[in-house]
Amino acid sequence: MSVASNLLPTNTSGIETDTSGWTAGSNTTLSRSTRFYQGASSLGLTATAAGTVAATISARVAVVAGTEYMAYSYWANVAAAAGRSATIRVDWYAAVSGGSAISSVTSATSGLPNATTWQTPPPILIGTAPVGAQYASVTITCTGLSAGATVVTDVVSFGPPALISGNLLPYGTQGVEVDTTGWVPSAGVTLARSSAAAYEGWYSLQATSTVDAGGTMFFRTGPLTAVAEGTEYVASAWVNTAHAGVPIAIQIVWFDEAGVSVGTRASVTWTPSVASTWTRLTVIGNPPPGATRGRAYLAPQPTAVGQVWLVDQVVLRPSPLPAGSLIGHNVASMEIDATGWTAVSGCTISRTTETAWEGAASLRIDETGTGGMDATVAMATPVPVTPRQAYQVIPRLKLGAGPSGRQLVTSYAWLNDADELIRTSHITWSLGSSAGTGWYSPATSAVAPTGAAFLVVSFRVLSTIAGQPAFLDDVQLTPGGLAAVADAVPDSYSTTIALQGLTSGGYTYWGLWRQGGDGALVPIRGPLADLTQVTITGDSAVVEDYEVPLGVEVRYYLKVWTGSSWRATLSDPIVVPEPPSTEIVLKDPGLPARQTTAVVAKGGQPNWTRKARQGVNPIRGRSRPVVISDMRTSREGTVTLVTESAEDVASMWWLLETGNVLLIQWPSLWGERDVYVSVGDVVEAPYVEYAEYTDRVWTIPLTEVDRPIGGATGSAGRTWATVASESVDGMELLTEYASWLGAYTGLEGT
Repeated sequence: MSVASNLLPTNTSGIETDTSGWTAGSNTTLSRSTRFYQGASSLGLTATAAGTVAATISARVAVVAGTEYMAYSYWANVAAAAGRSATIRVDWYAAVSGGSAISSVTSATSGLPNATTWQTPPPILIGTAPVGAQYASVTITCTGLSAGATVVTDVVSFGPPALISGNLLPYGTQGVEVDTTGWVPSAGVTLARSSAAAYEGWYSLQATSTVDAGGTMFFRTGPLTAVAEGTEYVASAWVNTAHAGVPIAIQIVWFDEAGVSVGTRASVTWTPSVASTWTRLTVIGNPPPGATRGRAYLAPQPTAVGQVWLVDQVVLRPSPLPAGSLIGHNVASMEIDATGWTAVSGCTISRTTETAWEGAASLRIDETGTGGMDATVAMATPVPVTPRQAYQVIPRLKLGAGPSGRQLVTSYAWLNDADELIRTSHITWSLGSSAGTGWYSPATSAVAPTGAAFLVVSFRVLSTIAGQPAFLDDVQLTPGGLAAVADAVPDSYSTTIALQGLTSGGYTYWGLWRQGGDGALVPIRGPLADLTQVTITGDSAVVEDYEVPLGVEVRYYLKVWTGSSWRATLSDPIVVPEPPSTEIVLKDPGLPARQTTAVVAKGGQPNWTRKARQGVNPIRGRSRPVVISDMRTSREGTVTLVTESAEDVASMWWLLETGNVLLIQWPSLWGERDVYVSVGDVVEAPYVEYAEYTDRVWTIPLTEVDRPIGGATGSAGRTWATVASESVDGMELLTEYASWLGAYTGLEGT
């Protein structure tokens, strides 16, 4: 039993400094006592005359109307005395000071022991702030004191109760800390509160059988709880009984709007194997069509009248799965069994409660090293996927003791509609040093290839150590995650790369590189410079690559990082179609809109020359000169091109007139590598001596240069339709851009 967060100031709750957080009631003198339940002191209340002592917090605390709150405090006698009892009261107010209370709620009376030991359980109340309430005041009271007698109180608490995350049941039903009104005895049972044992707090629900062996014993939560079709729900409870080996079922029963049960109830029967030990029971189910309400049931199977089951921390909630999860709660967390997984090689698997990241159970992987195989487990059932969608897997993995450098391989097996394997994507995580005490969260992601209909995820622990266990829990499989999806754009001989999941993992920067057949990474040009370190400002981005080689397979390498921590992924291979084998592509890397194709005239392929840089110095009296040389120049040559139409001529001059460095991409069959060139004096000449023919021959001298630095301005895909769609009218267009080049490239101020 606890509040999720104590709204009372620390000194008011624990009186560690002074009593300034409290105002004495009538017949009461306050003091700071050196006795304590927690910390080093407590609040002393001394009776001026025989009767009752009380104190109220000096300043009201803010509350939210309609919210449930809990209050309690621990009491003790300074000198042993009988007949004293304590309560705690909360008054709700509309203002921070003054005015009358809207309403009040007071705990049940709780007697102090006839001793100086602390009173446990303490007086406890649970109440909901009424409409109009914005503040609350807490008052503590103790009756039955003689004149001059003193009692002490400590750890005075007020705040929202520690409701389990997502629980649709109120805290009073979850833990029966105040009463059993949240529970209903259905058949063969009596219900009461018990302080004999509790999983959390001071009380548990005590269910006592009134039937013998073979009889029906049911008890349930009270009001129906709203549920939604398409959402998976989980009900769980901690149960403690002296009757080991006696089965008990936990169920979710579904109801329609009229309160009539519909469909088949979700039910799992458990048999606690150890007496007088808390065991967590779990059932998982989906509402059937027409179900709008649900209720949790517990059904022990008694063997005798008077058998007792203690129940605590009962939950009915949507399964704690991430949005869009492709797997159910039992596959993710093994809360019922291990049927969602299969041992592929090098191990055996089982459900265990010895350790868990989420809930009470995990998948135990006992590494056998059979046949020298690494321990590998896989999902037992494929899940449906959508082609070209990225999927992310985040497991929680705990290894046994072993050497540093152990690795986990997450594999994505993509299947088609016929359950045939298309391909498998493998991503490896280095887990570093493992002492078997911590959990890892090795997040990975991959993109479903074209034709994929199903996915099976598997995990392989490299460097298996026979006899060592590993534990798997809270496996998350969702759409999304870090991915780069590349598409060819044949019209502009380029690619677009859609990046997603940039914000997953909380990294600071991202970078994108192109990987060719030789494995070398080439940075992709962005608007300002190469995209080798871009600050992450959103989850997705789209990048265009106008320098991608044509007719060959490439992939894109996306990396996100902060300091030395990083993640990376590769896109699927992609090939950008090239033009006919007689044509070359000429591009301006800095202005992608400026590009064209042209036919290479017969014999017009460059004859490359690399000039020597040397001085030949004849020496008197010697037959051989002294030659001083340096590195040769880059390649130089002349290409001869042919264009056919006036439009082709205009495109060629549009490309050449800036004088910028160009990229020439040759047909792949020529064996020429793509080259960046500076263009010298260009000659445009008629192909034939008849003026009406528009064919032209171009003589273009080339000098090979380094890849130019800087960014790419604009996009080859930007058209006048794009420009028109950005502006309401022509006046807005004219005021937005400083020149027509700005409108064409999309850069303001150009």
